[in-house]
Parts: sequence; structure tokens; C-alpha cells
Amino acid sequence: MRKLMLQANRKLLVIMTIVVVVIFGTAGTTAPVHSNVYKNLKILPQDISREAMHDIMDVQFGDALGVHCDYCHAKEPGADHPDFASDANPKKETARDMMRMVLQMNKDNFQVAKPMIGDSLMVVTCYTCHHGSAFPDTKSKVPVVHDFGPPAGRAGQPGPPPPPPAAPQKN
Repeated sequence: MRKLMLQANRKLLVIMTIVVVVIFGTAGTTAPVHSNVYKNLKILPQDISREAMHDIMDVQFGDALGVHCDYCHAKEPGADHPDFASDANPKKETARDMMRMVLQMNKDNFQVAKPMIGDSLMVVTCYTCHHGSAFPDTKSKVPVVHDFGPPAGRAGQPGPPPPPPAAPQKN
């Protein structure tokens, strides 16, 4: 009986050892990194997911500028789709310059510590200026007026009320 018990304990010990080794071996490894299908990324991260790329390119850029892929991406010769890696279309470099500008504005003016295109923390985006048009409207006839309320007085107290409007002048 004792001999049978020792054999059972050894088998159990071997099985438990194998299980522990497998668990720790699996936990110590990382998931395989898939090779990036995107080539020639200079602003967007090299490890960007397909979903994030689609959201940035189609939803954000497409909607913000009212354009399609072939606006910035050169057509591949003999193909129906653009060559996304090509830099043949100069508008692609303009888009990169605009992305750099937007990232810098968010970092410098809105304290976004690590701004990234497509991040919901971005205050300034393409849409901020473009509003669905490839070219921003720089000749707006109506000035934008922001009402931030009365100026604050000392220690956060409200300031005096604004003066009454001036009476119309007669000629």
C-alpha cells in the first residue's frame, strides 16, 4: 500500500511540475507581434491597428475635409485603388505637415501631454478649421464672438456688471 501511495505521489508531483512550468512559460511570453501592413508611416504610429487607421483616415480626415483616399494618396498605376505608401501626391506631405501642426498646437496650447492623431483628448483637430471642406474658409463674414462672462474680481469674486449699451447717436 505504501509503495502504491509513493508512486501516486510521484506521478502527481510530476504532473504538477509540468503544469507549473507550462503556466509560467506561457505567462512569460508575449503575444507575437504582427508585421505592420502599413508602409511609409511618418506621423502615425508604426504599430497602429487596422481599426484605428480606418477611424483616422476615413472617419476623421474624410469627414473633416470632405475628401476620399485619392485626395492625398496617389493612384497606383493600372489599379482602381490608391498606392497608400507612395509619396507621389504632394498633398500627402501637406497632410503630414498639418498633422504636425495640430499635434504641436495641442501640446503647446492645450497641455495635451502626448498628443496623438485620433486621440479623444485632442482639442484642436482637422475639423476645427476645415469643417468638412478641403480648404478652410478664411474669409468668413461673421466674426465668432465668445462670451466668457464678466471678468473675475479678486479672490475669484465676480467682477462688476458690464456697462449698459451706448445710446444710439443721432445725425
